[in-house]
Amino acid sequence: MGWHLKPVDIVVNPILDNSWTGGFKSLNFAPATRVAYNMKNWALAIEHYGDFGPLRDFVPAHDQYHMIYGVVGFKMKDWDVEPGVGIGVTAATDKVTLKLILSRDLN
Repeated sequence: MGWHLKPVDIVVNPILDNSWTGGFKSLNFAPATRVAYNMKNWALAIEHYGDFGPLRDFVPAHDQYHMIYGVVGFKMKDWDVEPGVGIGVTAATDKVTLKLILSRDLN
C-alpha cells in the first residue's frame, strides 16, 4: 500500500512470507515500510524491514529481525540507483548491511 503525498511517499508492505514447507502453517509476518522525500532526480528515504516470526506465534523480540536503512535514490542516464546502509536493531539481526538496487525501464 502506498500514499504519494508530494513530495513525500509512504509505502507499507504487510508481507506474509513462507519457507516452502508447511504451507499456511509456516507463514511469517515480515513487513516492510518506506518513507521517502522526493526531489527532481533524488530521493532520501528511511526503510524498515522486519520479520516477527510465525504468524501464529511471534518469536520473542530479541529473536526477531529488524533493520533500519538510510537510502539515497538518484537517476544516472537510463538507470535508477538506490544505495543504502542498514543498521540491525535486534540481537538476531546483522549489525550493518549494505544494499544496492539498480533498475532500468525496459520499455
